[in-house]
Amino acid sequence: MHSSVVRIQNLFGFFTTVTFIVGLGVAFSSIFLQKEIEDVKVNVRNVQVAGSNNRVKGRQNQYYSSKPTEQAFIKFDLEADLEPLFHWNTKQIFAYLTASYPGRKYEFNDAVVWDIIIPSKEKAKLKLRNQRAKYVINDVTNKFREQNATLTFGWNVQPHVGALTWNEKGVGTFSFPPLKAKKKN
Repeated sequence: MHSSVVRIQNLFGFFTTVTFIVGLGVAFSSIFLQKEIEDVKVNVRNVQVAGSNNRVKGRQNQYYSSKPTEQAFIKFDLEADLEPLFHWNTKQIFAYLTASYPGRKYEFNDAVVWDIIIPSKEKAKLKLRNQRAKYVINDVTNKFREQNATLTFGWNVQPHVGALTWNEKGVGTFSFPPLKAKKKN
């Protein structure tokens, strides 16, 4: 009747269809399991703006530019409970903290200052004290002193099967201080 190859192809096609339908069911069921996190607390402890002429730790004159640049260094406290975001289809959560501020050249500027990948529910309670930002803020125009900024805590839920979901909570404002004075030797 049918050869062995045709029977194997039909069997493979059947199992592929079943796997696809199960994957769709998992993805659609995850939509109903999405929850919000209750409270996020961020306290900015220290913000410093330094010019490239000062001796500061971090990358200086990024992208090999000879122009003097300003860099902002931030220290903060963070408390967030991301446990409600975990369910049976959550693979991991990517959490991040951004600083948003108006610029001279562009209307809106966003800079990620800290991020983390949370692989399990056991590690989903964040409680950081006097945490130094992972990334230094550099502005396109190289000057952002004495501007107001907003810190926003955001997260991305990455499922095993289904669409990525993004969410964020605005958590506070701060001002970039004046440029630090040059250190004298």
